[in-house]
Order: sequence, then C-alpha cells, then structure tokens
Amino acid sequence: MRWTLLILLAAAGCAETTAPLPPPEELLLVANAGTQTLSYVSLRENGPRFLIQLGYDVRDDARPFAGRKFAAVSVANGDTVVIVDLLRRVVAHSISVGEGAGALGGVVLNDSVAYVALSNRNLLLKVNLETGDTLGISVGNNPADVVVARGKLFVVNANLTDCPPPDLRCPAGESWLTVIDPISNAPSVPDSIALPGPGHASYAAVGADGRVYVMQVGGPESPEGRLSIVDPLNRNEVGNFGGFGVSPGAIAADLGERVMVASRTEGLMEFNTRTRTVVRGAGAGLPLTGNTGVAIDSHGQIYGIEAGACAVSTTGRARVFRPDLTEEQPIPLGNCSGGATTTLIPVETLLEALN
Repeated sequence: MRWTLLILLAAAGCAETTAPLPPPEELLLVANAGTQTLSYVSLRENGPRFLIQLGYDVRDDARPFAGRKFAAVSVANGDTVVIVDLLRRVVAHSISVGEGAGALGGVVLNDSVAYVALSNRNLLLKVNLETGDTLGISVGNNPADVVVARGKLFVVNANLTDCPPPDLRCPAGESWLTVIDPISNAPSVPDSIALPGPGHASYAAVGADGRVYVMQVGGPESPEGRLSIVDPLNRNEVGNFGGFGVSPGAIAADLGERVMVASRTEGLMEFNTRTRTVVRGAGAGLPLTGNTGVAIDSHGQIYGIEAGACAVSTTGRARVFRPDLTEEQPIPLGNCSGGATTTLIPVETLLEALN
C-alpha cells in the first residue's frame, strides 16, 4: 500500500529529519444494504477503494460512525453492531445488542470507546471498541443519534409511538436532547433540552461554530422537516428553521459555515450557520436521485450518496462536490447505499499499527 510505504520511508529517516510526515489517511465510509458491506474509500489520489464484508444484512437506514482506528455500523435490523478495524480493514467484533434493540446513530469518543443509540430500548450503549464490552445508559424515548459537544454527549430522543401504515412510527410529541457526561456515564444537569417543532428528531451534527444541529423529520400530521440549533453551553434551542420539504434525512457539517441536508425527494440541500439562512432548500437542492446520505471531508468536499435501484441491484454512488459545488467524478459504492461518514487516520496512528 502506498501510504504504508510513505510511512516506512519517513520512519526510517530516508527523508530529511525536518521533512514533514505524510498526510493522514482520510476515508469515506458508506453502508450498503444490498451487499452486506461497508464501502471503504480512501480520499487521497489513487488510494484504495473496496468493500468490507460485514456478514449481516445491513438495515437501509444504517449510519456508520468512525474514529481514528475503528468504525461501527448497525446491522440485522439494529440487533447487532459490527465494529470494523480500519487499520486492518476487517471486522473486529460483532456485538449483539438484543433482538429488536433498534441500534441507529452513534459516535466514537476516542480510540477505544463509542456510544450508540438503541432506539427501541431507550438506552445509550457505551461500547469498548477493543474488547466489545458494553454498558447501557438510560436516556429519553427512542434515541436516534448522538454527538459530542463541549465534552458532553447530546442524545437525540425522537419520542415516537405506533401509527398506521405506511408510517408505522410517528411522533408522540416534541423531541428533546438528553445530555450525558461521558466521564460518569450519567445525566449532566441540566440534562434535558426541548426541541419545539414537528418531532421525530433523527439526525444530529456539530457545526464549526460549536453548536449542535438537529434535523426533525416530522410525521403524518406535520411532515415538513425543521432544523433545530442548540447551544450546548447554555443548553437551549437558539434557532429553528423550515424549508427542507417532507421528511428530510441525514445532515453533515463542514469546518466552515455549511450544514448539508440529504433528502430522497429534494436532493442535497444547504443551510448556512453564519447567516442562519436556508441557502438551498426544497425545490432548489442539488439534483441527486435517491439521496440517502451525506458526508463532508476535512477539505470541504461534499459526498452526496445515491442509493441506486435497490430492487434490481443497481450500484450506488457518491456524488462528489467541491466547496464551490462544482462536481468531480462520482465514486462507485455497493448496492442500496445509505448512511455515510468521513474520518481521518493520523500518521501517528498508522505508525502504531506497523509496530
């Protein structure tokens, strides 16, 4: 592998002692429901791109989350969380979280600890990525996602109830955030933040401004999605914006002032965190077909995921947009592609793996 050779040369002193180390390895990871795989895509020029077999059916709303050494993704209808070793590119653990647990979004806190929301258990599950050990933490109703801000965990509680088909699960009322201290694994007072709006909060991201952005996808009685902005320090909602159409999806924030919003019907939409305006809303999104996920890398490049035709095994792809929204060549993925994330593996971590 090219990056391995570069690291070995740097470590052996083949370059000048003052020469910088090679850049970190940045990855795009995408869950593919149709092929039971995780797309592993190196974002450097001519980097490796392949599929990691997960060994389980992947739920179509699976959301991979990753750190410097490990990634995780829920499989088997949320009954199992698969831990992937990114350095060795293999499955490290498969952790059963219980039949019908409904594992959804998660976050990697450090090299050895992650947290995943168990939507049907009203639990946040702490996972040791190296050993597979777990600890359940009580949170609100139907947690769907979790992010880290200001040293605390902010858990998105969708607050759902049963309803007639085709929706099956609908808002039982307003959603809220539960705040957890990852040191004590207990609530951090004040531990609840109200999210006024249509409910069914499902996705969260932390913006470059340090605020937590939460997408509420709504329900049959109020189907228009809304984006909540939460101040993690004062622990209150400071903004709430519509204009994203019916049932918007995953969100991702860059290192500047963008929050991108995926939508199967509206394409890829954009919110500006500085001006607090919907730059590209419903009817004006970047025209993606079946946009099931979005991720942004450290250079501001945007990856909008197109699932492909799941029923006929058409390969999905990542549409690649530069910061000025001009488009590069798409990246082929597996069939029925969905949730996506990016992660950076520092050179120091790669060097550790060689020892």
